Amino acid sequence: MEKQIIQKSSGISTVLKDFAEGSTFHGLRYVAQKGSFIGRKLLWLMMICACASVLVYQIVDRVGYYNGWPVTVNVRVNYNTSLQFPSITICNQNAFKATLANDLHTYRLLESMFTHPETFNETALTKFGAQNITLDDLFLRSAHQKEDFIFRCLWKGLPCSTDDFKTTMTDHGVCYTFNEGMNQEYISSVGVENGLRLTLNVEQYEYMPGPHDAAGVKMLLHANGEVPRVHALGQAVSTGAHVFVGVKVFSITNLPMPHGRCSEHVLEYMDRFTMDACQMDCLTSLAKTRCGCRHNYMLHKNGDPRVCTLYEYFSCLKPLIDEFPSIHDTYCDCPVPCNFILYEPDISYASTSQYSVNKFLRNNDKEVLSAALLKATEVTSRMENSTFQRTKNLAENFERTLLDVENLLLDNLASMLDNLSIMVNNSYSETFDVYSNKEFLYRFQEYIVKKNFVRARDAMEERAIHIVALAYAEFILTVESRIRMLANENFTDHSARVMMHETTTLMLENRKEIINLAYDNYSSLIYAYETGSPIFNYSFEGLSRRYNEPATPKHLIMKARVHNSYAVKYGEKYGGYLNMTIERLDWLKELSDIAFANSTLDEDRMFYCREEFKFCMRNFVFARSVFYFETIEWPIGILQKRREKFNNLWVQYTSVMENIVQSLKSLILELNKTETLFLNPLNKVRRDISQYIRGENVTKMVIVELLTSQVIQDGITEFRMFFQNIRVREANLLDWIDRLEEDVIELWRTVVQDVDSTEYYNYTQETRFLRNFSEVAVEIRLTFTTIRNMCQMSQIVDNKDALLLDALDAFILDARAYKESIKIDSEFIKNNFLQLDIFYRQMSYEEINQQEAYDIFALLCDIGGSMGLFLGASVLSIVEVWDLVLVQLLAKTRRVMSITS
Repeated sequence: MEKQIIQKSSGISTVLKDFAEGSTFHGLRYVAQKGSFIGRKLLWLMMICACASVLVYQIVDRVGYYNGWPVTVNVRVNYNTSLQFPSITICNQNAFKATLANDLHTYRLLESMFTHPETFNETALTKFGAQNITLDDLFLRSAHQKEDFIFRCLWKGLPCSTDDFKTTMTDHGVCYTFNEGMNQEYISSVGVENGLRLTLNVEQYEYMPGPHDAAGVKMLLHANGEVPRVHALGQAVSTGAHVFVGVKVFSITNLPMPHGRCSEHVLEYMDRFTMDACQMDCLTSLAKTRCGCRHNYMLHKNGDPRVCTLYEYFSCLKPLIDEFPSIHDTYCDCPVPCNFILYEPDISYASTSQYSVNKFLRNNDKEVLSAALLKATEVTSRMENSTFQRTKNLAENFERTLLDVENLLLDNLASMLDNLSIMVNNSYSETFDVYSNKEFLYRFQEYIVKKNFVRARDAMEERAIHIVALAYAEFILTVESRIRMLANENFTDHSARVMMHETTTLMLENRKEIINLAYDNYSSLIYAYETGSPIFNYSFEGLSRRYNEPATPKHLIMKARVHNSYAVKYGEKYGGYLNMTIERLDWLKELSDIAFANSTLDEDRMFYCREEFKFCMRNFVFARSVFYFETIEWPIGILQKRREKFNNLWVQYTSVMENIVQSLKSLILELNKTETLFLNPLNKVRRDISQYIRGENVTKMVIVELLTSQVIQDGITEFRMFFQNIRVREANLLDWIDRLEEDVIELWRTVVQDVDSTEYYNYTQETRFLRNFSEVAVEIRLTFTTIRNMCQMSQIVDNKDALLLDALDAFILDARAYKESIKIDSEFIKNNFLQLDIFYRQMSYEEINQQEAYDIFALLCDIGGSMGLFLGASVLSIVEVWDLVLVQLLAKTRRVMSITS
């Protein structure tokens, strides 16, 4: 048995050695070579193992890359002699036409639906009896018609008509699609002349409430047969522009799983799969399941599902449409399609020139548009609540003032004017005395703040505070350089080191002492402003200093500390940064002491101290500036504004008083020239307006023509001339009396309600200024009520002529605006028309294809290359190993069977 074991062991070694010597694996024979020393064998074995490891890593990496299903994208430009023109869907931004809605008696329904859509529901439909109206009836019959919308059309330079456009229901409303259906249009040349050229009339004069508020059109370029989601994907174009749309075509091919994620499946209501069609198909299916009907823009087959009624829409379909974006992923499976065509528009704009506007319309076009504009304007002016209500308000105001003026009478004004002059002069004398006292006190308080508070700040600033941050950067650099010299091991002169240390310490202590002094000054300022206590005690214009204390505006000064967040914040930061600076100086002294004692320096701490010192100084300077501006100097600004406002009020008062005096003198001179009131016959206008308001057979244009006629203008001129000398001055006088009353009240309000003057009034025993303001205001208003009553030219007139003229002027202004609104001019063209030129920019399209980037053959080639590179092996080398294993296993089996037998 021992002999058999030895032979067996010797046989395996021999086989392996023979295999190594004859194998195609590079380097393996050197491991098994006879006579080679052991170090060389180990070296070759290590190299073989290292190369085998790299080989295994490379194989694992390539297999992992292969399992990642990599993809490349191939872009190729194809040049064609002809290209299929895209389908073009164009929608008016406004969904409904006012005149059609009015003729169909749906205007008020649409107005209610879209003016407050968040509150309108199925219950509100009963008010209009519209529960059973279908969405098709509502949208299609009331929409802007393509005969009016598509004003002019050219295709490849030749005229086209509205018959070339198909009516399409979209998510944006009723739209019109060009090049849709079986007979597709192709182009063979690029440029504007070889495309579609449209002139569109958006009929903004027909606009009414709807789902969209913009003016213009929305346009979408899409492939034939695709669902046009204009609202979601369309591009808006405004009026008054010439728009050039250059089109590029992309053909896109995606890979399915596992390399890509494209997929397609059969749709229920659409033959061609696209993402938009899939989503719309899904929404239609949900609508049919939940509501049993659909919106008119949703998909259908042979009318199934049917179009919802308004009741079904508001009770079921509208909540579903609102909810759909959030439940889309749950109910819909709409992957990216594997093949689709994309049209990319490149849009540029040009304004419509005045020259082109002048030539834009032919005479027959202008007549047709004028008639349509007048009809639409008549409808909208009556149906739009705001416009009709404005007309109604103007009419009611005009009628009321006209009836008042017809009853005007004049009375004797002589005694009234004499008494009025006396009362006005007495009021002026009393008010002047009030003004003089308050103006003096304002100047006194401003002097106190400047001299006893701000001047103290200036003195502190001059003596100490300004030194705190003086050349702080130079200071800290000097201190740092001295500390570094003390920390220098080569600086061995003891006496010099002692002197250097002492001077450095002295610099720090001096700066610290200055900062402490500045903090004491800061504390004094804070105390003065928090208590309202003056720091100095200067006298004003020879007055005794005992008046300073009661005249000081304590409330204002104390408010300076808290009047805003900056005053509070930076008032505290001012002192805080001073304390922080002292702490940083102590740190620097500590570093200096350590450097002197040990000739060492903590660089991090030195850097931190330097930057912290600079930070404190910078922020101190800023905090000081804000503190001075927001707290110290703030009361002066407020007092100056108070005095300026008070003086402006007085100037305003004296100006009004002068006007009143002059008017009274003029009225006394002109009193004898007054004659009987002249009235213009405006009753016909009033009767026509009443009929129009009641809805009788009178158009607004009839009223406008009357109001803007020369007869009315002549009557107004005579009416104005009659009241020019008397009533105009009376109206001005009443106005000035009102203004004078308010000025006097404001003057007294300023004096009485000034809490910063109350202590001074008590000290000087000015009891008239210590009363409650409401009592003073009542007295002033009673006085001016008497004056105002005396200013009435008569108990009947009471400024009714001016009210009539105002009402009539407003009505005429509205009439002229109405007349201007129905003019066909350049502004009308720019507000309603636009031009679209849609064309191909080049006779080519880009083909974008996803392709497999790595297949099994490439994987095998990479593995074979790695085997050859690292081990010099090949497929036959692997066969050699398997041959060795199989032969040895066969030999072992035979030996076992031999031993057993």
